[in-house]
Amino acid sequence: MKTTAYELYRVSAAAFFLQLYAATGLAFEGRITATLTRNGEAQTWLYTIGTNQLRLERAETNWPHAKNLVALDTGAVTLVLPHNRSFVRLPPGTDSARTHFDPHQNPGLQHLPGGLPLPPGPTPGTAAASLPATPPPIGPTNLPGVPAPPPMPQLPAGVGPQPGAGPGPGGLPALPMMAMPMMPMDPVELKATGETTNLLGYACVRYELKQRGEVMEIWATDQLPPFQAWTRNQPMRFGPREIEDQWGALLKDKKLFPLRAVLKFEGDAERLRFEVRSITPEKIPDPDGKLFQPPPNYHELEPLPF
Repeated sequence: MKTTAYELYRVSAAAFFLQLYAATGLAFEGRITATLTRNGEAQTWLYTIGTNQLRLERAETNWPHAKNLVALDTGAVTLVLPHNRSFVRLPPGTDSARTHFDPHQNPGLQHLPGGLPLPPGPTPGTAAASLPATPPPIGPTNLPGVPAPPPMPQLPAGVGPQPGAGPGPGGLPALPMMAMPMMPMDPVELKATGETTNLLGYACVRYELKQRGEVMEIWATDQLPPFQAWTRNQPMRFGPREIEDQWGALLKDKKLFPLRAVLKFEGDAERLRFEVRSITPEKIPDPDGKLFQPPPNYHELEPLPF
């Protein structure tokens, strides 16, 4: 296959910009294309990086996927939701937050994550009145014409069922139960191995993440903007977080960008793979200032309480 003059020009221009950024220490500006494959599902992420802002979007057109607009100086993310023509401004550090909340305890909340409408909740003071009265069940204490049995003798303190305990097996009184503490998750730490290589013209260091038998190998560079993982909707975490939910934030905190990341369980088949396919340093034109802003006809949503 013959190489055209235009292709030779693009390769030469990219090499020139790489040398310029390396020599002068200028911030990267250009485009990055990467793929994320997880549980057999492949996604293509498109990064458009300006002087101090970043735009991250999906290449797939099967759904109006969210777009992420990131201020590189503060890390604040604006989540643009095309499916309902809305956007929400998330504070810095939201991608590593966990939330557990009852949306009906927030009177001003009108939408759930992703802009979904909030279902109506019970009206205070009407829930009990709307339920039909249920007669008490027939039992030993209310049989017609049968006297109530004598009360059970008082047991010593700490012996027998405790207040609020339900019946045990076979209807016998339940024995007191000991509270079982939750097993803490092993802390996840991004560790440099000292190995180095060159990927797509960028010097990379090999890092590892380990948690409960899982190992994630990451080749990352500090010559690109801090990593931003694509965010589908407002994060809302319940319980311990898996390693694939943490690796992006750990790299971002270290101001690293991965060129390749592979997650395996004890040497088995890959469970997650992130890989950069192309890096194109170039000036990003934005003459009308709309590239890194939500569309003017979109309405703003309030962020969820984190």
